[in-house]
Amino acid sequence: MVLAADDLAEFVARDPSDDEDVPLGDALEELSIDVETDAVDAVRDVRGRR
Repeated sequence: MVLAADDLAEFVARDPSDDEDVPLGDALEELSIDVETDAVDAVRDVRGRR
């Protein structure tokens, strides 16, 4: 599969509702969620289910 610039044109178009003054990292942080998982308990749960 080959991607060309034309394939991505719809994703790089400017959105008038975007606030371009907000840095990308800050905008992504607003969209993110914080997930806390105890890895040891998660592995024990998975192994216990098998």
